[in-house]
Amino acid sequence: MKCFWSISILIILLTAGCASIKPGNLAPAVQPFQVPVPNGVPGGSYPSFFLPPDTAWLFKASMDIKKHHLTGLFLVKRAPVRYHKGTTQPGPDPGIENNAYRVVFVNELGITYFDLEVKPDSFRVVSCFEALNKKALFRILETDFRILTFPGQVNFREEFRQTGTNNRVISEKAGRYHIWQTFSTSGDTIYSTGGRSNMFDLVNISYHGYHDGFPSKINLENPVIGMRISLKLLKR
Repeated sequence: MKCFWSISILIILLTAGCASIKPGNLAPAVQPFQVPVPNGVPGGSYPSFFLPPDTAWLFKASMDIKKHHLTGLFLVKRAPVRYHKGTTQPGPDPGIENNAYRVVFVNELGITYFDLEVKPDSFRVVSCFEALNKKALFRILETDFRILTFPGQVNFREEFRQTGTNNRVISEKAGRYHIWQTFSTSGDTIYSTGGRSNMFDLVNISYHGYHDGFPSKINLENPVIGMRISLKLLKR
């Protein structure tokens, strides 16, 4: 177990060059479209399913990296709205707390694999299983969960369509992240999101089995290190 969860430099060099987040067969968009916001919750042009504050999503989960396989329950919780005392008006800096998330992965016996806090200006490992305590791994998980939830304010955007399928594709930059999103032809359903901040933390996220506007399955893949996280919705 000496090399458990370590990242091989040779593997990175061999795989990083062929891994990509950019969809193929792109052509200029025929006309611009408004990115749909799930459940009507305002959140800019990034269509995160995890935008409503003070809410939580519970998944049955598995995590695979190379030969290692973990299973359990996976919780994503967004911080509640902060209000001025005695009012229903948001507090002076609600954006900071509103975009804070807790991401927790535990096994069937209640042992915590990791408990993470994701804020716009920070990322903190609250606790983790000792064998997973690798800085390189958590740098990649930070990218995974920022792209999954909310990576930050979008400051650059281009629109395309895919020839053949005519799917709508958006390229965006949010903070240090470059993101590609693929939507249905009508633009009301997101199929996939790819994002990265560098050549090592690339993640591709796919959404499946929509029910009432929310995907019942979400898969996250990090091809550079061969990691896959599969989420099956239990409750929200």
